Amino acid sequence: MKPSVGIIGMGAMGCNLGRNLVARGFSLSLFHPLADSLGQHPHLNVMSQFPELQDVSVFDDFSGFAQSLPSPRIIFMMVPPGNQVDDFLNTVISSLSRGDVLIDGSNAHYDDTTRRVNAWKEKGIHFLGSGFSGGNDAILNGPSIMPGGSREGYELAAPVLKSMAATAIDGSPCCAYIGPEGAGHFVKIIHNGIEYAEMQLLAEVYSLLRWAVGLTPDHIAEVMSGWKTTDASGYLLDITLKILRQKEDDRWVIDSILDSASHRGSGVWAVTAAASSGIPAMMITAALHARFLSGQRHIRVHLDEVTRSQPRKNTSMGTTDLYNAYQLARLINYHEGFSIIRAVSKQNDWGINLAELSRIWTNGCVIRSSLMNRFVNLWENWDDELVLHPEIKTTIASAWPGLRRITHMASSETIFTPCLVAASQYIAGASLRFPTANLIQAQRDFFGSYGFRKTDDNPANIHHFPWNRE
Repeated sequence: MKPSVGIIGMGAMGCNLGRNLVARGFSLSLFHPLADSLGQHPHLNVMSQFPELQDVSVFDDFSGFAQSLPSPRIIFMMVPPGNQVDDFLNTVISSLSRGDVLIDGSNAHYDDTTRRVNAWKEKGIHFLGSGFSGGNDAILNGPSIMPGGSREGYELAAPVLKSMAATAIDGSPCCAYIGPEGAGHFVKIIHNGIEYAEMQLLAEVYSLLRWAVGLTPDHIAEVMSGWKTTDASGYLLDITLKILRQKEDDRWVIDSILDSASHRGSGVWAVTAAASSGIPAMMITAALHARFLSGQRHIRVHLDEVTRSQPRKNTSMGTTDLYNAYQLARLINYHEGFSIIRAVSKQNDWGINLAELSRIWTNGCVIRSSLMNRFVNLWENWDDELVLHPEIKTTIASAWPGLRRITHMASSETIFTPCLVAASQYIAGASLRFPTANLIQAQRDFFGSYGFRKTDDNPANIHHFPWNRE
């Protein structure tokens, strides 16, 4: 057996993490800090379902748990994020030693992680905030792992982290040091924001084929299954095809699911990070707001009476246009995500390597895809915005007409496609052909004397105009 590793928190993620590590030869010590109102630990019932966890050491006091681990201790915390994490850690500090490594595997906010990294550094403890992507199955079989924080702590924990990670396209583990402070949790947040838009795009493709063209779910799956041999292939496409083919009692399962999508906050954090850095995140924002709108079902029920009064017709849609629209929108989504990462990394001096980040996203994580595989080599020799890369510019030029036709058709058929529209509008807004910001600057100068720069003058010079206010 390899040296013992500690896990705090044996919920679904903690259990699968433990099973992953046992399968890779590690001995475990487990501690669950949360008991129910009767002082019982229901997680023990969950653990009893898995034979591989029957021989692990389980402790109901942290002191015994800590003493069971070799020094320096490597401890995973798989508990819900929030202030309760700090409260818990402050009660157990006396049982830890200088040089120990704490790995927060929750979806914590990166600012909280930065604060904890710095606070625990003063105590001599290495704190890592690590994103884990891929869901429960990936935690069990091999996730994509995004650790950030103490570099020395990462080096100590790297053999464990790399052992349990998925295998990347190049054969190496889907795990790499992302950067100091909250860098690891930050890129996980942006990963989740990209994921929001990827999921919404697939939902929009489904909606177009289902309600504009009139295909059944299995026929939609048949159309989209042809994309699996292209750059559109990926985990989310695969599970979407499986979902669309699923029936229960001769009824499509998709038709029995309430159309109100939930979220757990990472989409909000991704949009907030973009806004705080002045980076447009039109697609992530559109996907997030689509979920918000889906939750306002009482509004949608009443407005449906209005929209249903409009005539609908079976629409002819070119599958090539639909494919090009979907792929181009995905490129814009990734561009926005990487752009946020570049900006925040530069602001915090984190030095995030986008090629390495893309590599660890080629397997294990939810957004793994053939398109991601391309980004690994692309970022090796490129240090500018993704949409400015010659290869991506060529794709935009060839695919944008199809995206425009698809969004026009969707609008005429009253089909909700916010992410496809956001992608098209990003491209339109990123050009100089039809400027709008000059009028906004004039308005700001009119009511607030904020000033403006001129097209034919030094950008450093600020001008005002004596507007006629009569």
